Amino acid sequence: MILLFIAVSPGHAQSTRINTDNLHTWIVYNGQHLITDKFGLHAEIQVRRNNGLSNWQQLLLRPGLFYKVNKNVLATAGYCFVETYPYGDIPSAKTAFPEHRIWEQVQLTQQTGSVDITNRFRLEQRFIGDASAGTFTNVRYENRARYMFKANIPLGKASPFYLPVYDEIFIAFGKNVKYNTFDQNRLGLGLGYNVGKKTKLEVGYMYQYVQQRNLTAAFSQVVENNHTIAINVFSSLPFKRGG
Repeated sequence: MILLFIAVSPGHAQSTRINTDNLHTWIVYNGQHLITDKFGLHAEIQVRRNNGLSNWQQLLLRPGLFYKVNKNVLATAGYCFVETYPYGDIPSAKTAFPEHRIWEQVQLTQQTGSVDITNRFRLEQRFIGDASAGTFTNVRYENRARYMFKANIPLGKASPFYLPVYDEIFIAFGKNVKYNTFDQNRLGLGLGYNVGKKTKLEVGYMYQYVQQRNLTAAFSQVVENNHTIAINVFSSLPFKRGG
C-alpha cells in the first residue's frame, strides 16, 4: 500500500495524466492438480473480454509445475502465453500482439480463526512482441514483481458461501521500463461458493488501476480505470492413478 501511495501521489506523477474507463469481463479457470504427493500441474486459462463480453481484451494461457513444500507452502514455475488486443478509447496497441513469459512464484496459505489467508509472491520475465506490427519481433524484455494478499471470509460455520477479498500490486523493473514502474493494482471483492472440498466458484467485482507502458504523442500518461466482472473457478482435483 505504501508503494501504491508513492506511485500515484502528485509528487511522483507525470505532469499530465489522461484517465480512461473500461468495462471488462474476465472468465478464469485456475487448477492445481497433484500428480504425486509432492508434485503437480498448474493449469490456468483466462478469457478476458472488453466492453462487457463484446470484444477481446486478452487471452492468457499459463501452465506450470508446482512443488508442495508442506501443507502451507507451494512453489511453482512455468510458462505463460498472452495475446493482447486493442481495447478501449485509448488503446495501448495498434493491433493484437503476442507475449511470452517465464514465471516463478511462492504461495503461502494459513488460517486465522475461520478465515483462510493467502500471500502470493510472483516474478515474471516478459518477452513482449511488437504492438504496432502484431508480430513477435522487435522483442522488448521486461521484469515484473507481483504480490497478492487474499482473505476468504466464511459466511457462517456450516455455510458453503464465503467472501473473497484481495489486493495485488504489480511493480515493473529493468532497463526497458520507463513510465510504468508502478504497473498496476487490482482490488477485488466477491461471493464464493465451495463446490465440494476441491472446487471453488467465485463471482465478483475487480477494480484494476493500470498505468500504460508508453506516453501519448502529447507526452501524457494514460491511466486505465478498469471495472471488471470476475468469474473464477479454482480446482485442486488430483489426477487419478490406476484403473
